[in-house]
Amino acid sequence: MSLLPSPLRRLAAAAVMAAAAMPFLPAAQAQTPYVPVVKHYGDFVVTQDRHTTDVTLAFRQHGYWPGGAREVTEVRPLAATREGQPMLLAFTKGYTGQGTILIGVQNGEPLMRPISPLQPNNMVRTERDPEWGVPQPGRSEVLLFSRDARALDTRTGELLWFDMPGVVTGNHAPATLLAVSPDNGRGAFLTRTQVLLATREDGVVAALPLPADTHQRWLKPLSEAADAQARAALKAGKGRTDAQRIEREARLAWFGQQFEWKQGKNGWQVTGLGATSVPVPPKGAQP
Repeated sequence: MSLLPSPLRRLAAAAVMAAAAMPFLPAAQAQTPYVPVVKHYGDFVVTQDRHTTDVTLAFRQHGYWPGGAREVTEVRPLAATREGQPMLLAFTKGYTGQGTILIGVQNGEPLMRPISPLQPNNMVRTERDPEWGVPQPGRSEVLLFSRDARALDTRTGELLWFDMPGVVTGNHAPATLLAVSPDNGRGAFLTRTQVLLATREDGVVAALPLPADTHQRWLKPLSEAADAQARAALKAGKGRTDAQRIEREARLAWFGQQFEWKQGKNGWQVTGLGATSVPVPPKGAQP
């Protein structure tokens, strides 16, 4: 080192001192292998690898592709169980995807049921922002999938839908499911002129006429606010936002604020905006 010029000698000495000050790291510690994130839900195993945003599912050490879907983006456990195994909510995308699904064990095998299917003409938007359901105001254990006219009781795993005439699914359905009665026996559907209560077997059993100014006073402002929120998100560079979905969720909150369920001699009824639903003859009843 004495043959080096003075500045180089100082640099070499500093390098030696720095190397001596560094703690010794074993080779295994310096190159710790990557370990995927693994979550266990009973006998279900969900694995997340760093090289993909998708997860893989296995049940009792066998790979599981619900409904043949190869792209599963997220899995959420429910409080409900089947055969001692937790029930799961999962979202599957892509051309083999089913959308939001419910998974439960039956006869020792996992089975799936679609809750909120993918819409082909809306797939990109749905995949970016999956439908996980909205907790019903006052009953957080019930998830409402109002676009699909279905609800899920997360305590029991029961999937609920009701015998309503006409179209009740899709972005422009004339009747929208906004609440489920405390006994899960009736669904409250909002139309332009009234709230209809339907059961799973007997169709519409009660109705509550809405005040004439309901659309102008309540529903139109919700729609305008949803459009404004979607435009603001687009302007802020957040991409397309589903204004119809925002409006549906706003209607769920509005219904929870303005209406409530009351038990009566004719079963659960809805009261709100100064009125109470009244029974109507069930479908097929003799006059």
